[in-house]
Amino acid sequence: MEKALALDPADPMTRLYMGALRAFDGDISGAAEEYDRALALAPNDADVLSMLASSRALVCGNPEEGCALAERALRLNPQAPSWYYAQLARARFVAGRYADSLSSLRKSPPDSPVTLMFRVLCNALLEEPAQAQSIARRIAVEFPRFTVENFIRTYPVSNPPALVAIKEGARRAGMV
Repeated sequence: MEKALALDPADPMTRLYMGALRAFDGDISGAAEEYDRALALAPNDADVLSMLASSRALVCGNPEEGCALAERALRLNPQAPSWYYAQLARARFVAGRYADSLSSLRKSPPDSPVTLMFRVLCNALLEEPAQAQSIARRIAVEFPRFTVENFIRTYPVSNPPALVAIKEGARRAGMV
C-alpha cells in the first residue's frame, strides 16, 4: 500500500484502503484521516462515496454522515450496482434506522453472508424474531464458518455505536 501511495498519493481508492489498513492496526484516528483525504480527493466519485459510507458508520465517524454519503452516491450513479445498497444498509443500520436498512438490504447482493447477517440483526432489533432466526439458520447452513465476531474483527468494526448495535442484534438473534 505504501508503494501505491508513493506512486499516486492523490488516489482516493488507495486512501480508502490505507484507512482500512490503519483501522486493522488499531489506528482509528489514522483511519479517519485517510477517509477524510479520500473524500477531499473525490467528493463526487460515487464508488468512493459509497465505500466511504460504510467505513464512516462501521469504523469511525458519524453513521448519519455515512447515510448521506451513500445516498449521494446513489444520486450520482442512478445505475448503481447492488453493493452500493449494501453500503447504505450498513450506514442506516448503525444509525438505528433498521427498517430503512432492511429496505436497502433487499437491493443488496442477496447471497452474501454479510447481507444476510445485517438482515438478521435488523429483524432482531425490530423485534421480529421469527424472521431473524430463519435467516440465521440459513447462514449457519450455507456459510457455516461465518460468525458475527469474525465480521467485527475482519472488517474491522471499531465505531462504538456500530459495535453496540451489531452485538445487541446478534445477542437478540442468538448468533453469539
